[in-house]
Amino acid sequence: MKIDIMHALYIVSMILLAFVSAIVITKTLSKWLKLDEKEKDEEEDDA
Repeated sequence: MKIDIMHALYIVSMILLAFVSAIVITKTLSKWLKLDEKEKDEEEDDA
């Protein structure tokens, strides 16, 4: 019984870790994309 509980906790923690990492990755990607857009806008203003 103890092994089943530990296994369930492991699975739940892995799922939570996957969700958190996905959120962090999407936020960092959106930041990078926004930074790229700002740089492109600045280049167009200079031209």
